[in-house]
Amino acid sequence: MSARKVSVGISPRYRLFRRFMLGVVGGMLGLRVHGAENVPASGALVVASNHRRYLDPVFISMAVPRRLQWMGKKELFVPPLDRFFYLIGSFPVDRKGGGRAALRTALEYLSQGAALGIFPEGTRRRAYDPEEAPKSGAVMLAVRSGAPMIPVYIGEVPGPLGRLRGEGLEVYIGEAREIERGTGGSGAYRAAADEILGEIYALPETFGEGE
Repeated sequence: MSARKVSVGISPRYRLFRRFMLGVVGGMLGLRVHGAENVPASGALVVASNHRRYLDPVFISMAVPRRLQWMGKKELFVPPLDRFFYLIGSFPVDRKGGGRAALRTALEYLSQGAALGIFPEGTRRRAYDPEEAPKSGAVMLAVRSGAPMIPVYIGEVPGPLGRLRGEGLEVYIGEAREIERGTGGSGAYRAAADEILGEIYALPETFGEGE
C-alpha cells in the first residue's frame, strides 16, 4: 500500500481545528503541557506515548505542537468520515495485509518528514506493568527511518470534583533521543522498547511532579 502525500506542516484548516480543540480540552479538562519545547519544529519524528483511553490521540495531538499522523484501520475511512480522519492526521492501514504493510506505510510518511504518533504498549493500560512487554514497532520505525523519538506521558482525566480542586489533564513531553542505527533483531528492539516505556512512565518524576 502506498502512503498518500501528507502535509507535514500545520495547515490553516488543521490550525483552526487544533485551536478549537485546545479551547475545549483546556477549558473542560485543564490541559497542562510540560516540555513542549522539546519537540523539534520540523523533520521526521516518532512520538511514543502511554495509552489510557480512546481519546488519547486527540489529547496528544493538542499537546504536541506538530501535526501528528496516526494509524487507523482502513474500514473507518468511508465518506464522509474519511475527510475528518485525514484532517486529524489519521491514515488508513490494511490490517489484513499484516504488520509489514503498516510498517511500510509508516516509513513512507516518515520519509516525507512527518511526525508519527504511536503507542508502544499496543493497547490501553491503566498503569505501567513491567511484566507486560511493549511492542517493538516504535523502536523499529525510529531505527529504520533514522527519526528521533520523543517520549510522552499523558495523565488521568480529572473528574468534576478534581477540576474544582484545580486538577488538570497533565501531559509531559521528554527530550528527543536518537535510537542507535545499529540496533537490530527482535531482542534488541524489545530491550530498547522496554527502556523507552520506562522513560515514558518516569516523565512526571523527571519533571519533578507526581500525577
